[in-house]
Amino acid sequence: MNGRRAPALCTASAIAVLASAGTAAAETGADHGCPDTLRYADTGVEGLEELRRSFGPFVEVMEEALGVSVEFFPVGNRTAVVNALQFEQVDVVMTGPSEYVALQSRIEGAQPVVSLSRPDYASIFIVAEDSGYEELTDLKGTKIAMKDVGSTTGHIIPAYMLHEAGLDVDRDVEILNIDGTRFQALINRDVQAVGTGVRDWDSFVEMAGEGYEILVQSPPMPDDLIVAGAHISPDCVAFMKDRMMANGEALIQATLAPEGRDRYVGSKLVDVDDSSYDVVREAYATLGLVAE
Repeated sequence: MNGRRAPALCTASAIAVLASAGTAAAETGADHGCPDTLRYADTGVEGLEELRRSFGPFVEVMEEALGVSVEFFPVGNRTAVVNALQFEQVDVVMTGPSEYVALQSRIEGAQPVVSLSRPDYASIFIVAEDSGYEELTDLKGTKIAMKDVGSTTGHIIPAYMLHEAGLDVDRDVEILNIDGTRFQALINRDVQAVGTGVRDWDSFVEMAGEGYEILVQSPPMPDDLIVAGAHISPDCVAFMKDRMMANGEALIQATLAPEGRDRYVGSKLVDVDDSSYDVVREAYATLGLVAE
């Protein structure tokens, strides 16, 4: 998984791709009931400056494709996103699978637009090679470090995998949601395993060196996606989907333009398959977690 970064086009080049492909729409979002300015948020990015840095090129191409202005609306967490959508302070949100399930449980009529399919989007358990562990059931009686509560690949799915293996996550193991220090905890042998995303494996090896292995890996997770608020007209949502799908390559190149976007290498825009999120819904229900 190392060294897979693809060369990203600059924003101007991405827009040129859009234009050269004949995708500049004669119609605009306003012709389909969209607001003159769409307010855009991301559940994984805090602060206006970071939002601009991470999604500035993407939003520029989005504006060109839709023929409307797009304005950033920073949010601090998923609860803030839910409130912003409920009070119509934000119009479209880029969100992850867990956040999408939470949004749906709280906001009637939230409308998925497109999915951002990513390769290597799965959960893994990392253990020391000399641990003697061969399967998840061997982790009974251990401490396991995970990401923050609610992380799809770093908490929800790893906990669900333990349950599916027959372990009681409240009694048979001790889960420590310590996010940024989870790798160091394993290196220090303060925990016996780490549940995290598969894309974290390379960075962990760089930090820890040899002597560790992936105990088990989950099936691929559902995609990140863009969701429109219930207050946005269905005609506008259909227009957004059509224009974004038609300009998928330019939008992906713009997503890759800022530094630190390697996780989107190999991504593509696809139709939303709502049923693919059932695994997250089932995990919430099975683990007794509240989607909020």
